[in-house]
Amino acid sequence: MNLKKIGLFIVVSLVLFSTVFAAGYRRPVRRSTALFQKGDMLVTPEIVFIEHTTDFGANFELAITRNIGVGGDVVLFLEGSGGMMISPDVAYHFDLKVENLDVFAGAGPAVVFGFGGDGGSEFGFKPFGGARYYFTPKLAAYFKILAFIGSESSFGGAFGVTFRL
Repeated sequence: MNLKKIGLFIVVSLVLFSTVFAAGYRRPVRRSTALFQKGDMLVTPEIVFIEHTTDFGANFELAITRNIGVGGDVVLFLEGSGGMMISPDVAYHFDLKVENLDVFAGAGPAVVFGFGGDGGSEFGFKPFGGARYYFTPKLAAYFKILAFIGSESSFGGAFGVTFRL
């Protein structure tokens, strides 16, 4: 594993989590005003930057409690012969005092399938952290920092637009 990549991942993670804790927690809010509520279904088409490639994917999340969501990512790799990553995950959503901001962190297993002659599969673990900024109750900007930890680890980020169904 490249020491430079690990250092970059640690620095970005520290910045993200220090922002979360600097904002402070807010007192409990009524369910009608919470950004993330039980039963919410969120769909996010996303552009994923992993290593030096640009890939496309989608994220889905279902809120099972006011702070916990389950879902996952499907990412299509276009480099070389291509491939796909499927990653179910669990996320915790923090209660912050920042209006219209939903900050979350989570992890889950991931499997990467390669297409073409040198295909194959690789299993790994995918931790992530990110945020959604809501412009309207049904539309938000989405940003996520993620890592794939396996025999060949990689780090990256994702941007997209979230739609609440």
